[in-house]
Amino acid sequence: MPDVYGVILEALRPHLGPRAEVVMEEGLKRLGKHPHELTPEDGAFLLKGLVYRELQARLSPQEAKRLVEGLLERISPAGGSLEELEKGLKRFGLYVDWPEVARLRALVNRLRQEPDPRLLREGKELLAALEEKLEEALLRQAKDLAHLEETLERVRHLGGPKVRRLENLLETIRQAHAEGLFAPAEVERARNLALELRKFLESSAVKAPTLPEIVFETQEEAPAHKHPTDVFLTVEDASELEGELIVDLEALSEEAARRIQALEVEEERRKLEELLARHAPLLERATVSPLLAEVEALLEAGTPVGEKLKLLEEALQEAEKNLRAERRARLIQMGEALRTLPLPEEAKASLESALRLAEETLEEGGHPDLLPLEEELRRLEEEARRRALEEKRLLEEKEALIQELSARGEAFLPLLQELTALPPEALPQGLAQVRARYAELLKAQGEEAALKAKLAEAEKALEALRPEAEVLGLEGMVAEAEALLREGRLPDLEGLRTRLEEAKAQARQEALLELARLQALAERFRGFGGEGVLRAIEEEKRKPLPDPAPIARALQALRRRLEAKQEELLTRLTAFLQAEARLHGFQSETSRRLKPLLPVLESARERLSRLGPKGLAQVEKTLGEAEALLRELEREAEAAKAVLQEIRGADLEALLGVFDPNPKEGSQEDLGRLRLPGVEALGYLEQPERMEAPLASLQEPLEALKLSLDRLDEGLGQRRGPAVVLLGEKALVLSERRGHTLVALLERASLSAFLLELAP
Repeated sequence: MPDVYGVILEALRPHLGPRAEVVMEEGLKRLGKHPHELTPEDGAFLLKGLVYRELQARLSPQEAKRLVEGLLERISPAGGSLEELEKGLKRFGLYVDWPEVARLRALVNRLRQEPDPRLLREGKELLAALEEKLEEALLRQAKDLAHLEETLERVRHLGGPKVRRLENLLETIRQAHAEGLFAPAEVERARNLALELRKFLESSAVKAPTLPEIVFETQEEAPAHKHPTDVFLTVEDASELEGELIVDLEALSEEAARRIQALEVEEERRKLEELLARHAPLLERATVSPLLAEVEALLEAGTPVGEKLKLLEEALQEAEKNLRAERRARLIQMGEALRTLPLPEEAKASLESALRLAEETLEEGGHPDLLPLEEELRRLEEEARRRALEEKRLLEEKEALIQELSARGEAFLPLLQELTALPPEALPQGLAQVRARYAELLKAQGEEAALKAKLAEAEKALEALRPEAEVLGLEGMVAEAEALLREGRLPDLEGLRTRLEEAKAQARQEALLELARLQALAERFRGFGGEGVLRAIEEEKRKPLPDPAPIARALQALRRRLEAKQEELLTRLTAFLQAEARLHGFQSETSRRLKPLLPVLESARERLSRLGPKGLAQVEKTLGEAEALLRELEREAEAAKAVLQEIRGADLEALLGVFDPNPKEGSQEDLGRLRLPGVEALGYLEQPERMEAPLASLQEPLEALKLSLDRLDEGLGQRRGPAVVLLGEKALVLSERRGHTLVALLERASLSAFLLELAP
């Protein structure tokens, strides 16, 4: 890449002298960069704005334009810019519903027709934004993948087509994730299926739509205050059914109903977050905000929103359609207004091109920003108005000068005739020449007093124009007018005022375009200090002459803060993963809760340097949760260690058998991990002498029930999984385990956890 700063400075020195360094320093301040950080796109921005205005004060418009165009060619990268955007479009083209992709596609199409440094710069910034967005999406996908992996482990023992479908979806997501691809549709289907299976597992009263219940009456007449004794098919058999599984919440215990409701609320919160991120510009719409507030309030209270979430999504989609229709109508109105403006075609060409690009962006599915286009249209309308006023002023000045020359006598008659013959299009230059000759004639005729009065008046007016000219970088024009005054000639002050107005309008438009670019960057820093920058941008836009320099410096400060946050999180992540590795073998409920967070944090460490502010916020939140769990796990490990140290050596040796990972199959010792809270009795049907009460007294009916289930297996030609008999608030489980028949009596609320632990 060429030394952009050095190339431009060297080219400007012959024309601007020492002023070249001042102009370039001012440009660097506006961009918030150092000389070595100047990119070709930055150089193009300076050349087409600040530098071009400065050159216009020293050179003719044609010479200034040729110099700027030559410098643009010299600092442009040697090919590859458009190819880089095309390569990026090919990579991100899969994500057709991302507005940034639509804008990038429109930019590439336009750049294929005509090179434009400003559009190239926007395209590269879009690529950077897309890289950040993809990394954030992959981070969320890693979290979803960990959640789905954990869910699959919980429900795998259910068997059936739904579990197999979840396994297939997970394999597809794993492969896409390994290739760096975002697979939102597959993740959404997998999460819906996982939620359905989790609800099935958490419920001990699941009804399948087409499956009749099999009821065994254990008593001739069940007492009225008790539930009938229901026997359902095994979970594996029930999961073979297609269609949605219906959970009867009224038949559940209060605890089980709460668990299922919590699962639904958690999934709805995740879906709401995705909706809000996807439709961020639409949240304040009148058709959206009341419904959004209601959904958020319900979820905050822990209440499932059900159909309201779907209604909210439909409202957002309708609002997006309306927004696109509004923008299309505004583009049509702007195009018609531009067409009727009484300006040369070359003056309107830039806005016409920008309007076409906005239309293409809208057609591709993007959201073009119309504010800079509307501001440019206002500038052109103001320019058309100024031109009309300038023509009127020149005509009025011509008439006034004609009357003044008519009263001066025969010596001024040739000048009067020359002035009268001037056509309207020649007035801008012709009047200046007539004024100069008029001043010479006044001096020749001995009317120095009148000339001095005119010169003094012009000098006073010029001094009033100086501050504004300095702000706009047009001191050269003021210096030329001063030189004319020193020579005793009258400068065209009205023409200078017109030039200043044009320069002010042009400077405002360029500043607004730069602010629009900076606003897109600041949007990426929402939640990371970007809100303050966005407010500053809105305040700056309201000024007569906005200054992007403070905004650029503020964004540079945010970038440095982002880099510091990346370093901080990398340090914390490394320390956390090292500490967790030391406790990796320690098993507890806390370690089980921590386990799904580990792959997410490992993935985050790999892509930390590529994440933007939103991604870092996700990492910090997940890391905070994991660190809290790790501290709890460390306390548990220390407590366990302290207990072990208190046990005497002989006692420890006697207790080691409890932790034997391979107890004799079918023995009572291998039932230890099934003795969960709520489990009242356990035993093997083949060992009646060791069966725990009250199961010991039910040997005969239990054997009869097992025989009935065996015959059912033979008739269906399939092997059953765990069979559950619901006895009011109790549950009886029969399950094949290591060649024996396990029987368990437990509380109904503990059934889900027991079945999960029973899974191989």
